[in-house]
Amino acid sequence: MHRLKPRGLPAALLLLLLTAVPRAAELNQVSIHYKYSDGDFPSVIQAIDAYTKTHKSYPRTDSIFIAKHLAVVYTANPETRERGKYYMFQLLDLVPSAELVDMYVSDEIDNIFSRVRKEYESHHQDVAAHQAADRESRKPLWQKPWAWAAGAAVVGVTVAILVWPDDKPKPEYVVP
Repeated sequence: MHRLKPRGLPAALLLLLLTAVPRAAELNQVSIHYKYSDGDFPSVIQAIDAYTKTHKSYPRTDSIFIAKHLAVVYTANPETRERGKYYMFQLLDLVPSAELVDMYVSDEIDNIFSRVRKEYESHHQDVAAHQAADRESRKPLWQKPWAWAAGAAVVGVTVAILVWPDDKPKPEYVVP
């Protein structure tokens, strides 16, 4: 006599465990932006810090939102301005075409962001030029134009030596 094994039981238990595990709270962008609009910057920082401490990774949209809000909030305070610039760089890394228009920032913060953008673009142009030079140096020899020119010169010299008429009289050999 065979005993029937409940095959669906382990899957059902696993499903029950997964649904019973509390999920980490999502970033409430609307609430945080509302606090930002009210000028409650400490609450903005606190809410974002609480979220980032409980999440090892988060969606790109949340990353952009966090970088943008922390950039403006920290830059608004002269004591934390450098930290704000750091978040501006982070924002530009995520979205190089980012703007702060939707944040309704002061002219001072907008000017700081413009300077950070210029520095970011300058740095990335230097890096791009260095990477292009590095890619060029790693090309196989047959892909480099100067290698073709050098090869053609060697072939030309070899042909000239072999074909060029010799002005010296050639000795005649008599075979007895």
